[in-house]
Amino acid sequence: MVKIAICDDETEFLDILSESLSSWCRAHQLTLQLYRFTNGDELISAHRAYGMDLILLDMIMPLLSGMDTARELRQHDPHVPIIFLTSSPEFALESYEVRTFWYLLKPLDEVRFHAVLDSWYEVHKASMAHFAARTDSGYQSIYFQDVEYLEAQNKNVLVTLKDGSVISIKEPFHQCETIFTVEKGFYKCHRSYIAALSCVEKFGKTSLFTKSGAQIPISRDNYANFKDVYFSYMFPQE
Repeated sequence: MVKIAICDDETEFLDILSESLSSWCRAHQLTLQLYRFTNGDELISAHRAYGMDLILLDMIMPLLSGMDTARELRQHDPHVPIIFLTSSPEFALESYEVRTFWYLLKPLDEVRFHAVLDSWYEVHKASMAHFAARTDSGYQSIYFQDVEYLEAQNKNVLVTLKDGSVISIKEPFHQCETIFTVEKGFYKCHRSYIAALSCVEKFGKTSLFTKSGAQIPISRDNYANFKDVYFSYMFPQE
């Protein structure tokens, strides 16, 4: 399943976009969870609640413009792909400020649009990487993008997922350190904890809080490096 949000103040264009996305997903045998919005405020709230895989955003909208919407989205999520759709080419250069994935002009050229979706999906599939972890009942696939944090507990490791569920895996914690790396968006902030950087809501010198409200300790020796890694993750350089 892919979760895609579309935001445009013209409902007729939303209908066209919805049908084109449905067609593309059918061709790729994907289940589409589609979210439709006519203003940026609703989109921002929904993304924080549901975590979109892709956002398609009109540049010119009343009240909150597409660029302002994208800037606010980037404050909380520096990595969600954004494709701008607009009738005007004049904002193309400005769109790079928010690290847009693509910039397409209206009216929608479906062949071109589907080619861009193909490019996005190749990137998305890479982000869906997972590993097979040993559990008491056998092996279970754990997707990196679903993980909030890991906690070493005796001989097992507890993997807390973003949906609140917890999986106990029979993997040495030192082995998890080699799997849940900074390159995959994780950081070992304490001898017993590895946190997903995308789930950090706030942090201080001794602990961080995840978006679900969990408090995770940060060891004193790790704080300075954690801060550097976190800000590099949140504000990547072009």
